[in-house]
Amino acid sequence: MIATGTADLLYPLSLFCENGGHALPSYDVIDGELMPQPYRGLLVHKGDMTSRLAAFFGGDIVLEVLHREHTPEVYRREVVLHIESTGLPVEYGAIEIDLSAFQGELRQLILEQHLPLGGLLNRFGIRYRSEPKGFIKLGADAFMQRIFQVPGATEFFGRCNVLLGEGDRVLARIVEVLRPAGEVNS
Repeated sequence: MIATGTADLLYPLSLFCENGGHALPSYDVIDGELMPQPYRGLLVHKGDMTSRLAAFFGGDIVLEVLHREHTPEVYRREVVLHIESTGLPVEYGAIEIDLSAFQGELRQLILEQHLPLGGLLNRFGIRYRSEPKGFIKLGADAFMQRIFQVPGATEFFGRCNVLLGEGDRVLARIVEVLRPAGEVNS
């Protein structure tokens, strides 16, 4: 069962930070319409991030799992999405997936940890939508600087998102943070 009733906008990122023994990065909630480009185009929508990132960066997206945990019902992972051909890190994410919503091959592929959930849902023709719960601007953070290999970055933008399936079933909760704009084509 996906965690509900929490007022924590940054869940499941907050859980990974707590379990990893490091503080949440400082952040501000911002209005999506006020978000600067290219972040607005990449984050402020009801679609998936995988296809947007693939189109923006011009390559297929694969994931690197930093940490994971799961029960028979819930699978959580902390990941970095990379452009497959170059290895460029383009998104950091923390996701909690309701495994009971998926069966068979799709469930197995989720657990294989090679492809992002959005890409798998698209591949299997699963109807879903994103419902962003907030857009965030994170301050300078050594962890994010290391993930994206940008030691001088002073801000990061992201969104706190819920993926909903048929009947508004919560499929996943995600915090997605993008590579700094000045570093998008590095």
